[in-house]
Order: sequence, then structure tokens, then C-alpha cells
Amino acid sequence: MPYEPPPLDAHAHIAPDVTPEQLLTLGPSVVLAVTRSLNEGVYAHRTQTAARSNLLWGLGTHPGVEKSLTQFDVASFRELLPNFALVGEVGLDRRGGPAQTEVFRQILSAVADQPVILSVHSAGMCSAVLDEIECSPHPGLVLHWFNGTTADIQRAVQMQCFFSVNASMKHDVLEQIPMDRILTETDFPSSTSRTGARRPGDVSAIESKLEQIHGVVARDHIWGNFADLVARSGVRDRLPPTIRAALSM
Repeated sequence: MPYEPPPLDAHAHIAPDVTPEQLLTLGPSVVLAVTRSLNEGVYAHRTQTAARSNLLWGLGTHPGVEKSLTQFDVASFRELLPNFALVGEVGLDRRGGPAQTEVFRQILSAVADQPVILSVHSAGMCSAVLDEIECSPHPGLVLHWFNGTTADIQRAVQMQCFFSVNASMKHDVLEQIPMDRILTETDFPSSTSRTGARRPGDVSAIESKLEQIHGVVARDHIWGNFADLVARSGVRDRLPPTIRAALSM
């Protein structure tokens, strides 16, 4: 039988104290599990990484969580960074406090020479996020649930960004994003009633939507895009063996 790659969820939230039994319910899915604070990211990485090698934990500071912004320390972030292949969730949020822009700038500066994937939040501040990225570009940037204008999308494409998309996103937005820049996500458990995801890794709804729009076998393209992202960012050697193996199939 021909090889079928596993589902790829490029942005989901999983409780850092998740049990091994709960992780088994994710099946073969490859999940990029973003975190909301440095403390959460460190805890998850230390306690869960060995439990499931196709789950990649991120080091994050969510811009909409004031406590995470207050606790952020760039020296600690730089010290922790070599232990992570994923940085997320980071970015800007319309509800974020005044510290969020400086925190995002410090993060972008810290990752400038690091082989990582960045999952970037931009709710209500798409143009502002692109302004910051333009000043501090990185080859591993993935715009999570990006709902910018047509001009914003075109600008992000020109800046070589990737996009992680879910089934809650509008049809006309998905149409404008080139298929070779798309990754699938659930953003679980956010808006599960709209994304149709029953668990992290459940990307069937967005895969179907992409196939209707672009007329392709979505998962094959998604893994090709992920391989491109990994190559551009140089992150391959930091990935767990299971994910590296899936990229080689």
C-alpha cells in the first residue's frame, strides 16, 4: 500500500500536565503544541517530550495573556531557546497590553539566528505583525489563523511566510493563500464548534475544505509544505525522530 502521511496539526493547545493515556488518543497525528507562557513551555518540554515523539512542544508567550507578558524575561528565553524546535504562541493581539510589542520584538531578535519554527498570533493586528516581521524576518515564520485583508495576505506571501489554517476560516481568505504556503491546524480547543476538531490533530474538516478550494489531495501538499518549512528554517536536527522519519517518507 502507498504510504499515507499522518495528520499534521501545526497549531494546537494541549494542557502541559496531560497524561500518557490522554496522549494516546491523538493517534499518529503530528501536533505542534504551542504554549502560553515560558513556564508552561518549560514544564511541558521537561515532563512530556519523551512521552510522545510526534508531539512538538513550543516555547511561547501569548500576547493576549497579560500575566505571560509580565513574566517574560528575554535572558531566560534566550537560554531556553536551544532546547526547542518550536516557538509559539507569540505575536500581537488587539486585546494585548502595552508590553506586547516590546516582548514580540525581543523574541524576534532572539530567534534571528536560531533554527526554529515560529507560530505567530495576529488577531486584530495583522498589519502590525507584518510590520514587525518585516523588520526582523525569519525563514520559519508561520502565521496562525491569519485573517488579514487581501493586501495583508499578499504582503505576507511576498515576505515568504507560511500560514496555518483551520476550518473556521472564511472561504474567501483560504482562496487567497497559495496552496504551497499552507499548513493545517485545529487551534484546539479554541472554537471547536466552528473548526470541527474533536481533538488536537483532527484536521479532516480543513483538509476537506482545502481540497474543495484547490482541487488537490491536501495532506500530501501539507507535508510537502512542512518539509519546505523545515528545510528553510534549518530546524530538522531539533525535531523528534518520529517527525524526521515522517518527513523522509
